[in-house]
Amino acid sequence: MSTAAAFDIKIKSIPRDPRNTLIMACPEPSLASIVAIEYLVETLKMEEIGSIKPKSHIPIVTVIDGAAKLPYRLFFDREHAIVVIRQHVPIPPMLYRQFVDKILDWAEDNAVGRVVCLTSTSLLGEQESDNVYFVSEEGHVDEYKQLGLIPLHEATITGIEAIFLDSVLSRNINGVLLLAESKVLTAINRLIESGKLSSHKDVLTILNQTIGRYGPDVTAALKLIRALSKIVGFEIPIDKLADHASKYAFLIDKNLEMYMKPPKEELPVYY
Repeated sequence: MSTAAAFDIKIKSIPRDPRNTLIMACPEPSLASIVAIEYLVETLKMEEIGSIKPKSHIPIVTVIDGAAKLPYRLFFDREHAIVVIRQHVPIPPMLYRQFVDKILDWAEDNAVGRVVCLTSTSLLGEQESDNVYFVSEEGHVDEYKQLGLIPLHEATITGIEAIFLDSVLSRNINGVLLLAESKVLTAINRLIESGKLSSHKDVLTILNQTIGRYGPDVTAALKLIRALSKIVGFEIPIDKLADHASKYAFLIDKNLEMYMKPPKEELPVYY
């Protein structure tokens, strides 16, 4: 399937500002990246500027407090030159590279100088830390270290995170993947890796039995928001993040289902 046939793209142009930063997500079941982006849309009162719709995909509409929200929408904050992509539901893996390429085509046409992708990872040590880790092109590593972010030391990255990095690093754009440790994702991955569970419903059932009814990983989302504040150069308020996150618990089911779907040969790996 060609990229021209795969998506309906309707996105307005934005002012050619050297500060222009595009923020997107590699969604996974902790929902940390999804919550962080939704929080930006709401807190900064961002203007909707477009949509991306997979042509071959059955339409999906999420509903928050009675409001219908299509899952792949773009929003713009003119004051701070920030564009974000709302992704309530993961793009099917076979379409993700085409999705990223379409986004990056638009970014280059609109003088976007930086693209930030948010995600979370299982714990990298014995205990969760407040660190936010990053992966970027070699020439930008010092820039992100100076902001207080931690370079991922040695890693093999698979899945949609690898697709994002491969796509963005081949272009003249400052691209960076940000990773926050997530206890929720750690628990999910350990259950999946046990090999004893046949479906995402089994994982949800065990998590509810062992740690109670759970929602998005607010702690990981908070770390991502703080890291974004450093990158975009202004303090994003965080006082309403926990209340905001509670609205999105229902999305865990759909994201976990996609996370476990074949042909996922292996979970994203970070060392």
